[in-house]
Amino acid sequence: MSKHETLSRRLPIQHAATSPYRFGVLRALLAVFLASSLFVVTTSVFVYNALANQVKKSVLDISHLSADSEQSAEKITPIDQFEGQPINLLVSGVDSRYNQDDSGYGDAEELSTIQSDTTMIAHISADRQSVTVVSIPRDLITDIPSCTLSSGAQTYEYTGMFNSAFSTGAVTNDLAGGIACTKATVEELTGVHIDAFVIVDFTGFKGMIDALGGVWFDVPEDMYDELAGLDVHAGCQRFDSMTALAFARARKEIGDGSDISRIGRQQELVSAMLREVLSKNFVTDLPALLSFLQATIASLTVSPNLADINSDAGLLLSLLNLDKANIRFVTLPWANAPHDPNRVVAVEPDASLLWEVLKSDAPLPAGMTYTDGTGTQQVVPFPGESEPESDPSQTGDSSGDSQTDPSQPPADSSAAEASSPEPAPAPPKTCPPSQ
Repeated sequence: MSKHETLSRRLPIQHAATSPYRFGVLRALLAVFLASSLFVVTTSVFVYNALANQVKKSVLDISHLSADSEQSAEKITPIDQFEGQPINLLVSGVDSRYNQDDSGYGDAEELSTIQSDTTMIAHISADRQSVTVVSIPRDLITDIPSCTLSSGAQTYEYTGMFNSAFSTGAVTNDLAGGIACTKATVEELTGVHIDAFVIVDFTGFKGMIDALGGVWFDVPEDMYDELAGLDVHAGCQRFDSMTALAFARARKEIGDGSDISRIGRQQELVSAMLREVLSKNFVTDLPALLSFLQATIASLTVSPNLADINSDAGLLLSLLNLDKANIRFVTLPWANAPHDPNRVVAVEPDASLLWEVLKSDAPLPAGMTYTDGTGTQQVVPFPGESEPESDPSQTGDSSGDSQTDPSQPPADSSAAEASSPEPAPAPPKTCPPSQ
């Protein structure tokens, strides 16, 4: 075969009106598009799979430490397990110096065991239209039931401070034993079944704030607490993770120095964090959702039934349309203990009424004070109770006991308005200022 024949077999026949580069360019563009699309898809799948594996690594299984271990294992389902059901989520903030860096958390030698610093029950309604967060004071005197330790040993029942339940189960640094004993104590105290749990330590809390990119908070007054490392001025500002942690921990040099006062500040901070989450456009921005979940999950230790990324993402998305006014923070009704002013006891029947509404997925009882998701303190009205009537003297309303004397000439209202013009009301301040 001649050299000319060989070349003719390799080159396609070109027509005079056809550019030899036209389809080559189109093919190149198509190849780039397909390659880019493939990269995005494979990267998303890789991130998704990595996130799913990360969730599994954050799991803490306590089924072998629960009295209803066989029943609990059967309840675990991998996908959409909470759809159409109310959820009672135990949130435990712990003070652990184990495996923490030295970023202002305190001396590791100060604590010989993991201690419970904050405990909340987050009740998510079945219709996903409301969330009620109940704080349990750490200084509450309550019954601590017998708990199963990871070693298999059983502890004795006793009456003591609520936060001692975690250290009883943890012994030293056993998270599983600590949260299992706390869960058992909460269920005995409240009669509320706990469906899942989340544990967050100091590093984890900072990670959550970092995942949000900080959190806007309106500080009511200058605050300084040397022990917690807090030094902030009054006003609206964006907390970074270290400042937020210091604010959450500060107690002895702020206000009256009580744990109850700190609970109120912590509720305000968590409310601000929830507002940050709800402000994100996760519905249309899947990468942002995955990134947020990845950073958040890395900060937490969770129960096995929160180990499925599909369920976690689905639960979060189901709450994104939640009205902030329907997020309610309350503290267990309490009073100072008769024998010790530094301890508190539950007030009845108010405490039992609160636990009952959680069990029945019902609204808060009338007369209960709460702080909503906007940071406003509210009181649940009683049935048939109307809004307070405005004071006529403040509104300029001439109705009521005041009457006009018909013998007197009418006042010149235009002259009065001209002589004392009222300035337009200033727009309300918001935090963050852009809202």
